[in-house]
Amino acid sequence: MSRFAPGLDSIITLPRGLIPTEIVVGMSVAAIAVPGGLAMAQLMGVPPEVGLYACIVPAIVYALIGPSSRFLVVGPDTATCMLLAASATTFGVVGPAARADLISVLTLLVAILCLIAYLARLGLVCTLISRPVLLGYLAGVAVTLLFDQLSPMTGVELEAPGLIRPVIELTQRSNEIHWLTVGLGLSLFIILRLVKRYLRPVPGPIVVLVLAIIASWLFDFGGLGVALVGKVPSGLPTFHIPETRGHWTGLLQAAAGIMVVSASSGIITARAFGEHVGARSRPNQELVGFGFANLAAAFFQGFVVTGSDSRTAAAVSSGGRSALVGVVAALTVGLVAMFLVGPIAILPSAALAAILASAAVDLVDIQDFRELARINKHELVLAAVAVVGVIWIGVLQGVVIAVGATLAHLMVMAARPRDGVMGRASADGPLVTLRRDPSARQSEGILVYLFESSLFFVNADYFGDRVRLALMAEPKTRYLVLDTSVMMHADSMAVSVLTSLIEELRERDIVLLVGGGHGRFREILYRSGLAEMIGLDLIFTTPEEAFTAAEELRDEER
Repeated sequence: MSRFAPGLDSIITLPRGLIPTEIVVGMSVAAIAVPGGLAMAQLMGVPPEVGLYACIVPAIVYALIGPSSRFLVVGPDTATCMLLAASATTFGVVGPAARADLISVLTLLVAILCLIAYLARLGLVCTLISRPVLLGYLAGVAVTLLFDQLSPMTGVELEAPGLIRPVIELTQRSNEIHWLTVGLGLSLFIILRLVKRYLRPVPGPIVVLVLAIIASWLFDFGGLGVALVGKVPSGLPTFHIPETRGHWTGLLQAAAGIMVVSASSGIITARAFGEHVGARSRPNQELVGFGFANLAAAFFQGFVVTGSDSRTAAAVSSGGRSALVGVVAALTVGLVAMFLVGPIAILPSAALAAILASAAVDLVDIQDFRELARINKHELVLAAVAVVGVIWIGVLQGVVIAVGATLAHLMVMAARPRDGVMGRASADGPLVTLRRDPSARQSEGILVYLFESSLFFVNADYFGDRVRLALMAEPKTRYLVLDTSVMMHADSMAVSVLTSLIEELRERDIVLLVGGGHGRFREILYRSGLAEMIGLDLIFTTPEEAFTAAEELRDEER
């Protein structure tokens, strides 16, 4: 049971004295899930009850079988829901019911792709979005999400797409702005930010939900022209087979992007909270939990779910220790869907818009961008590219840009790694690059060269060119010590370049010595015959040993 249903096992083995605490924690998590689910439903343009359904069966399924279920709670994710909404718009699907059907199909495809990725051991693929690109992508999503709240926050049904055109349209139709809706939305947004800052343990969304419903009942907001959520059917989700007409190629492409983003977000959340509670994160195994949770979402009228940072944080910080938290949270949401949908009907849409706007603000971490600027400005540029891509091209296309920018960054780093000439930091000290310590001493007639990467087809020619440039800068070199301490792999292209370089050095009467190298690099060095070309007595375990040998050879020659 601990292998196939770890969550159920954690409930069965839970000490009875902790059960009341787990129940209270689960109800606290539900307080975040209810307004969050309703807000995500509004974001995607689906019936409000779908937002509640996404928090019930999928959460129970993951809680029982998810590999991190002892602490991770799944639910709707803002970035993922933005992608689902963008996909529905791209396919021209209008109407809440039609959009819900399409999103169910996308959810089913995401579930299948998660399980296929698990079987193919592709868990690491979900980490293709690097941290800087993920920061930029989320910032772009945040800006887009904020602008999407213009309609519900002003009461004006804007038709223009994009960011600038809706603002222009709103300016032209300023006489239609419903100022009571604007005041209500801004007031609730401010309350959310204040609660988050000064009353952090208190769930801000549920505070806003309760206040908005009470105010709507007292002042009859519906009669004053404020848009309301409207009637929500009571009851639990029923089994439903998703149906769609065509678009399968496009749907698969959209689902692939959604799967990468949602699974990446969930895996990152599992890893972060796993470190906090001392549980090991297993990215590939997480795909199983997400896959089955999304199968449940697809067949029980929900939409894509993944690891929720807000709900997991609430569970962990409140002392949650088992999957019982996720189960209780889901059951509590189920009770709301059965018995408390009446008050939700008079909930102003502006309240949900305020919750979404606050979530958008939370997606942007200015401190992280400052840290990128301090650590690596190249990564800051990557983050900016992701921001611009999402804002100006689209959220759906932003996934492709985010992954593409990450892969391009990896290729550039692999093709143009750092290198440097080395010297001794002191008379008997270690070898360091002159870039790191300009005062490091070089030995006469000896050039020590470090290439900070393995050698393969992407950078082999670059390696050869850089060695030649280093030799040109030191024309009196008679001994070249190649520091291969970071080289762990080489391919046939690397062998070809090294062979040409060795022949060139022989013609120039320069002796090559090799120090370091690991694993596959060493194997290929001997298997290809390069070791014999260099000379077995000129290959050393460390670059320091090779450097000392070069000095001895030079002194003997004198």
